[in-house]
Formats: sequence, structure tokens, C-alpha cells
Amino acid sequence: MKFNENLYKCALGENIRRIRKRNNMTQDVFSEKIGIEPSSLSNIENGKSFPSALTIIQIHQEFNINVEEIFDIEYLKNINSIEDDIYSAVKKLNPDKKRVLWKIIKSLDL
Repeated sequence: MKFNENLYKCALGENIRRIRKRNNMTQDVFSEKIGIEPSSLSNIENGKSFPSALTIIQIHQEFNINVEEIFDIEYLKNINSIEDDIYSAVKKLNPDKKRVLWKIIKSLDL
């Protein structure tokens, strides 16, 4: 994937938001724990700025988060690639598991 600064900012921000929400914290509480201003956290979560190396280290240490989780940008794959991955995974399932998966998909009320 070609480097796109804005996409990476958004991806990092979204990952940090998920970590914060998983810990049931407001931006104010989370930012205090990692030693930055709430407005800085907001800018990071909204993809307006990159987190500093110190911020990444603070999140890692304060919440025992694997740094790779913060930098995981797998979800940025384009939709065609995602669909291909899904199709390949489903194709490998046995018929019973395909039926279960179909029930799950139908339950999503798409």
C-alpha cells in the first residue's frame, strides 16, 4: 500500500480511539493518563495530527497495549481486497460453517 499521510493519521487516530473506548474512558480522562491535552487527543483521534512517539509510549505503558495494535492499519485495505479475502475465507469453510455464517449475516439485518 502506497503511503498516504492522511489515511495513516486517520488509522492511528481510530486505533487510539478504540483503545480509549475499550477502556471506557472519556477523552479528558484518557488524555490525562497519557499526559497530553484533551484537544491534542481529539486532533489525533480525528486524524488531524500524528501522535508523538512519547504519546505512543505512554499508551503502551499505561494500558499495556502492544505497539503493533496502535499501528495496525489492516482495515485500510481497499474494499475489493477485503471482499477477496472474505470470499477466500468463506470458500474454505465446510457446508455447516457456511450455513452458520449465513445465519449470522442475515441476523445483521442488511
